[in-house]
Amino acid sequence: MKAVIVGCGAVGTVLAVALSLGGAEVVIASRRASGCSQRRAEARGFGSSMVSVCDWTHLPKEVDVMVFATKAYDLPSAVNAAKNLDLRSRLAVSVQNGLGPLELIENAFDSAAGMLIYFGSTGLSECSALYTGGRRVVAGCRRNCDEDALKELLDAVKSAGLSPEKAPRDEFEGERWLKLATNAAINPLTLIAWSRNGEVVRDERLRALASALADEVGRVARGLGVRLPEDPVEAALRTASDTSPNCSSSVQDVAAGRRTELRYINGAVWEASLKLNFRASLNLFAYLAGEAASEWLKGRRSPCEG
Repeated sequence: MKAVIVGCGAVGTVLAVALSLGGAEVVIASRRASGCSQRRAEARGFGSSMVSVCDWTHLPKEVDVMVFATKAYDLPSAVNAAKNLDLRSRLAVSVQNGLGPLELIENAFDSAAGMLIYFGSTGLSECSALYTGGRRVVAGCRRNCDEDALKELLDAVKSAGLSPEKAPRDEFEGERWLKLATNAAINPLTLIAWSRNGEVVRDERLRALASALADEVGRVARGLGVRLPEDPVEAALRTASDTSPNCSSSVQDVAAGRRTELRYINGAVWEASLKLNFRASLNLFAYLAGEAASEWLKGRRSPCEG
């Protein structure tokens, strides 16, 4: 299997290493590259492997899988670049948090799938990351997708030691909203408290807020007719506990001076609630408070650095 990975940060690096160790030929799309070169992608604590790193104009024109592992706000430009260069794949995969990215991938490509990431990782530099535990990956399709290509992708990462699950087509949306509830509960609170994930369950005040945020996401999902596979509050608190030493992607982004993805997480929950007869006001508050906090926390040393 030949795979292109767009975005070699915290998540993209682990996936690149896993796919390569699982037998795939991996090519990284990089705006910093000139031509193509071989480089060792390293996910410390998980493994490392040699991959090809190419600028966009030197990417292979046809591959089996194209995994978009950029930040949600960078996804439109990445998709446009792939379309403008007429890059083709049997399957395009979105691994971004929140709502909106998968919809964009589905509209841009004939065959599309989503992948929900439950392992922890911290980006160190391009194609270098610290793997912090967890192995679960949930993937699925909502519309047209090449099921064989998806199976090959999941088989490869399984061979490398991850624990992938393929959700049935009629259940994947519920899985996606469950992951959304988890991110909506953990990301803004760890950002505002400037803490590791474990504080969400250790601090009674954060635990209460996380529970309320996740419950509100569940209410919106049910109002839209989406059936969650389990209680969103239990899932969010369990994930915070299981990833206790980790820093959320929002904390990592702000520590690195980047924008957050809260617009696609809590902000998207608020927007979805506008279609219903109630408003997800707590998620709106978490989104706005998190964005405000990010302005004065930007560049501060991450709590995961000690």
